[in-house]
Amino acid sequence: MDVSIIIVNYNTSDLLLQCVDSIAKYTHGISYEIIVVDNGSREENLRSLRQDTRFHLIELNDNLGFGRANNAGANVAKGEYLFLLNPDTILLNDAITILHNHIKANPKTGICGGNLYDSDMVPIHSHDMIKPSILSELDTVFGHFYYKLRYGKNSWFNHSGKPMAVALITGADIMIKRQTWDEVAGFDPSFFMYYEDSDLCTKVTEAGYLIENVPQAEIIHLEGKSFHESIVRSERYFTGRSVYFHKHYSTRYNKIADSLNISSLKMASMLFRLFGKKEKSEMYQQRLNVYKQCINNQNS
Repeated sequence: MDVSIIIVNYNTSDLLLQCVDSIAKYTHGISYEIIVVDNGSREENLRSLRQDTRFHLIELNDNLGFGRANNAGANVAKGEYLFLLNPDTILLNDAITILHNHIKANPKTGICGGNLYDSDMVPIHSHDMIKPSILSELDTVFGHFYYKLRYGKNSWFNHSGKPMAVALITGADIMIKRQTWDEVAGFDPSFFMYYEDSDLCTKVTEAGYLIENVPQAEIIHLEGKSFHESIVRSERYFTGRSVYFHKHYSTRYNKIADSLNISSLKMASMLFRLFGKKEKSEMYQQRLNVYKQCINNQNS
């Protein structure tokens, strides 16, 4: 078996089946299996999945989060390579074969992923050139000035037409050799959702491998059009960020990062309120409150 395709589902059966349709349509150059790991979806969401013979369905009783669900899929996978694919994706070409052939031909490559588009075929976030850090967070505050100055139009999407070394591949489409996955022990179960893909890429880099974007592999990622701000989402995001930073940086580094983030969130909320943007101001105040709570939880 060349590739085990692992897809984690949580009440997204319609999107998932659309994703599987695209895999069947375009993937011809390799042998593969599809493993769907369901994270405790509602019964009505599972009916159509249980009837589909194109994949092996693993039903978890509870929502274990993205990383741990992928780990459960990897535990039964038979492929020499693992391809972790989001359910809200649609292949545009034989992306899986393209990524498989690239990583197989390049032993120094630990992880690779393709270029992502939204439903209107607009390029969207496909990779990062630097890992999460004070620098990356300050750059976000200042409108990605550093990113644009150093990396230009290739900051989050590969316009070069050739494989390119990056720091991180988004969790939507991760191709990794099974041997490398085992070497770094897969996803850290400390993460529930968000930053587990950053942590995986960081571990693979620290093990001496490259992370690469392969632009010939093209995939639609519908999440790029469906972002929705919510307290739960913010809590999960900042919790994942906190776990990552405390794992990879010192206590002093984290205190500096927290102070800078609190200051920037306060400033953003204040400035939006001064300019009459009440909704934006409240959004940043909500993020600030959630951020502070995550710090308290981490320190308790």
